[in-house]
Amino acid sequence: MRLVWNYQSDVAVLPAAVVDSVKNATKKDLCILLALAAEPLCAVDLAAAARAVAARLSMQENEVENALAFWRGTGVLMPDEGDAAPQAPAAVAQKAERPARIVADRGVPSYSTEELTALLTRRRELTALIDDCQRTFGKIFNAAEVGIIAGLVDYLGLDGEYILLLLAHCVHMEKKSLRYMEKMALTLHDEGVTAIDELQERLRRIEIMAESTGKIRALFGIASRALTTKEKSMIEKWVCSMCYGHDVLKKAYEITVDSIGKASIPYANTILERWYAEGYRTLDDVERAIAEYKRKKAANGSSFDVDDFFEAALKRTYGE
Repeated sequence: MRLVWNYQSDVAVLPAAVVDSVKNATKKDLCILLALAAEPLCAVDLAAAARAVAARLSMQENEVENALAFWRGTGVLMPDEGDAAPQAPAAVAQKAERPARIVADRGVPSYSTEELTALLTRRRELTALIDDCQRTFGKIFNAAEVGIIAGLVDYLGLDGEYILLLLAHCVHMEKKSLRYMEKMALTLHDEGVTAIDELQERLRRIEIMAESTGKIRALFGIASRALTTKEKSMIEKWVCSMCYGHDVLKKAYEITVDSIGKASIPYANTILERWYAEGYRTLDDVERAIAEYKRKKAANGSSFDVDDFFEAALKRTYGE
């Protein structure tokens, strides 16, 4: 038998370091910490959160303050000195609809403490989403970070599944910054990538390219220079659209060097496009086709030539 967490509609997130301080905490300290972790106002207005926790636990506010002092002393809680409460521009309150296009560098609109508190109260689903995002990132968000998640939902109209998928991608790519994720979300929005299936395909391509590009650069001897736009497009086609493995790319590279005496991405691209058009998807497919062509050439008393092989493949492909 195993146990699973029953999260229902609300989640409380705590640092793992809490375990190290439990032995010195009182029952009241623990109750207040748990209630505080489940209170969305904690990331927006500590005073308001303390009042809410005191009311929820039927305690005095000074009891909550004493518990907070204990947890600050353990290092589990710490003051957020990096972000002042953001002020919302007048345009936010006046906007009638979501924008068709946003400049990514500007970010989502900022929310004042009052606006963010009202938004979290009005849209209770945001609380669970923020908790899910915190678990994905492995950290408790400050007010500015809560505002980013809220803005992506309230301003851009992105749903929770989209945001969590994007967050998981950023973590996978070791880009654990909510500002990075915000900029990426805005760029995708401007490019029209707003549906889950579209996002999944875009992230799949990004991750495959990140994994494959370094290997391909090494294979073709491209050290420090940047890839051209045309080269990037060819490589993306190889690994994302044609879905060729590195073994097939290596074979195309070897044939390229054997044929023209140097590494060339455009020449290798010609080879790979011919293979793909002919239906060769794996290294075994390619090697079987080459072996069969060699056998037929030998039966006719001719020597095997790579260019002849490609020309024959093109004729079969286009019916010439």
